[in-house]
Amino acid sequence: MIQTLDQSPASPDVLREDAGRQSPPAKAPRTAWLQTLLFGAVAAGLLCWIGFYNGYPILTADSGSYLYSGAFGRAVWPYRAPGYGAFMKWTRLRTSSWLTIAAQAILVVYILRETLAHLIGGERSYIDRCLLYGACLLAVLTGLPWLVSELMPDVFAGVLLLAAFLLAFAGELGLKQQIALTLLLTVSVASHTSLLPITVLYVAVLVGLRLADRGSFCLPPLPSVLVWLLVPVIAAGFYTAMQNRKMGLGFSLSPTKNYFLLGRLFGNGMARDYLRENCPEHPFLSCQYLSNLPRDEANFLFEHPLMPVLRAHPDEVSTIAHAAILADPQRFLVSSAQQTLHQLVSLRTGGDTRLHPLTDVNFHFILMVIPKEFQPFFISKQFSDGLAPLTDTLASVHTAVFWLSLVGCALFAWAGRYAQINKLFAAAVGFLVINAAVCASLSGAYDRYQSRVAWVVPFCLLAYVCSALRERKGGAARGDPIHPFHP
Repeated sequence: MIQTLDQSPASPDVLREDAGRQSPPAKAPRTAWLQTLLFGAVAAGLLCWIGFYNGYPILTADSGSYLYSGAFGRAVWPYRAPGYGAFMKWTRLRTSSWLTIAAQAILVVYILRETLAHLIGGERSYIDRCLLYGACLLAVLTGLPWLVSELMPDVFAGVLLLAAFLLAFAGELGLKQQIALTLLLTVSVASHTSLLPITVLYVAVLVGLRLADRGSFCLPPLPSVLVWLLVPVIAAGFYTAMQNRKMGLGFSLSPTKNYFLLGRLFGNGMARDYLRENCPEHPFLSCQYLSNLPRDEANFLFEHPLMPVLRAHPDEVSTIAHAAILADPQRFLVSSAQQTLHQLVSLRTGGDTRLHPLTDVNFHFILMVIPKEFQPFFISKQFSDGLAPLTDTLASVHTAVFWLSLVGCALFAWAGRYAQINKLFAAAVGFLVINAAVCASLSGAYDRYQSRVAWVVPFCLLAYVCSALRERKGGAARGDPIHPFHP
């Protein structure tokens, strides 16, 4: 792989980090590969423990829709990105939904190990141990095992964050690794509608961090980085639009984007105020409901009688949403900022695991697509609301761990050491803010949107601690490769 050398001076700490991390690893014996596979398999199993405890993969109110659209290629209202439905179809192999959970666990373990190898370096056995210990901690102290065990695309948000970071900063990656990460990034972007605009903004953050980085000797060239990052975005967008057209929704990235936006505007009162001021002059169908307008996003999308009327009139939805924003853009910006702050602190784990009163939807789709799995779902703890006590107990722990980890990472970053991990921490904070802003501004603030990436901050702290322990044992461990710039 072609690499560029920054000619600006670098600190001894940076040189030492690059020396231990960037040089090509020595060829590992077969026993080392077997250990890596064994530790990776155990780590993947640990990250599935919530599903094992439940007795069946975790379902949410949206799971059935993804399952149905992936199996039959038919859209279900409100229309969701077709990518995750296709992922479920490909990974289930017409056998079991457990295979989808296994695939998610394997992908997460792969990206965790690649990231640890880049951040802390060291011999293979040390990285394997960090992966295994880290998986134990993440499985207990974060919401990652909930995401892995869910039949939902939320797990791919954190995977996207790490994959894009590695493509931007890991100059030691081989071509096969770059291709694997690019494919993983493409699948992640296509898995959920919100992740495409989030990725575009996140790429801008990564490019900014790259331009500000003057201390590393082994970075991939910026033009090639842009190719590796933008091609997956374009491919995922094209795939999404093509699949939507096949399902009769038109060549569109998000056929329901204006419906979610209008729900958001009903939630902050802007749509309601606009209709009350303009209905005398405009014959909107929505004007028939002036005395009973939707209260908030969820009420508009899933409960209110206005929605069936507007589903046949997307032009009116677009007109009202855009006109309400243009009527008072400052109010929209202030409301979006407030919602973004609300979303940043709303990260409770397992908020969508209580299925009632929407359980019947999942009943229907499971019976249609995977009837042989209805019995395991029926006897699972989630079906009888048996997950609620565990969820309530762990949610507060996960929230506390997130904020403590954020403080711990900030202290490590303030010390100015571990430059590579500092970059990941900065990228993670940027992603958290972008994720909150996009989701809260265009849809609404919900715990699941922020909890899907909150686990990355404790993972950053884990990387800091592993690097510090390695340093205490004498810097580069015995068997580390020698780099020509090593002091």
